[in-house]
Amino acid sequence: MAPRKGIHGLERRPRSDEATRHEITGERREELTERTRREALAMSRRRRADARRAVRPQRDLATRLAWAAHQTRRRLQPVGAPAASLFGWIGRPLARALLLVFQLVATLIAVVLEVGQIVLRWAAGMLMSAALILVEATRRHVNPRSTVAFVGVCAAVGLGVSQFFDYHGVAVDAPDYAGEIGSIVDVPITDRQTAGSAHLWILLPIAALSAVLIVAAYRGRPRLAGGVAACGLAGLAVAIGVDLPQGLEVGRAGLAFTGTEAQLLQGFWAEIACSAVLVLCGGLLAHYSRGVSRERRWRGRPGDAARRSPRREVGDMYPGLQAEQ
Repeated sequence: MAPRKGIHGLERRPRSDEATRHEITGERREELTERTRREALAMSRRRRADARRAVRPQRDLATRLAWAAHQTRRRLQPVGAPAASLFGWIGRPLARALLLVFQLVATLIAVVLEVGQIVLRWAAGMLMSAALILVEATRRHVNPRSTVAFVGVCAAVGLGVSQFFDYHGVAVDAPDYAGEIGSIVDVPITDRQTAGSAHLWILLPIAALSAVLIVAAYRGRPRLAGGVAACGLAGLAVAIGVDLPQGLEVGRAGLAFTGTEAQLLQGFWAEIACSAVLVLCGGLLAHYSRGVSRERRWRGRPGDAARRSPRREVGDMYPGLQAEQ
């Protein structure tokens, strides 16, 4: 009997271990199930949050602004009610004051615009009057004789001014600056001399004398117009006979430098041009002044007024028409 009990005892032990194992397995299953459920719930929450974050930037801006305004209004409603009542109490006086300010500003703007229109009308009238005066003065005084006199005076002034410009210079290394280089860089010029120094400034008094003769010839002495032409010829003679030979000499600069070349500068050509214009103006002024001098002599004779105008003082009509009446 003992061995059998021992065998039965050995057979009962595996049964108790198996029951314990089953019990432990059941608790483990429940634990795993609960853990899985919690993980699934957390995952679901994360997915919903991610979905909300993905949809939120796609909302319309107007909807978000409206929602923000609604929330702001809802939160400021306790504070806005007293402020609204205060503004309702002071609204009318404040509106009237602002309206008065706007009216004053509008009145000031209207006054400024009116004054501006008056000033513009006055300025336009003055400009129109000045233009009419200028046109009338031009019609009366601008004629061939006055134009020639003006051009002659300008030529006389130009002749005097040209005496202070360089008329002569010596180009150094002139052959090296030929071709394309000369179009980019100017050749260096030395030994410059003014036009007046070449002939002892003799053309300065000639220029002044020619200006005086032009004014005198214009004011009724046409015989002096020949003197203007003579002054121009004298200027040409001095420029061609004195300045031209001296201007084409290299002088000491030709000994000091190599490849030198004498050049005539702007002062020489200004003398030539102004002197030629004086000669031309002298001849034209003499031509245009003949008729003026004859008319002035004719007007100066006694009894010329009656022969010149057969109209009578009374009625301003010709004698033939008065006889017919």
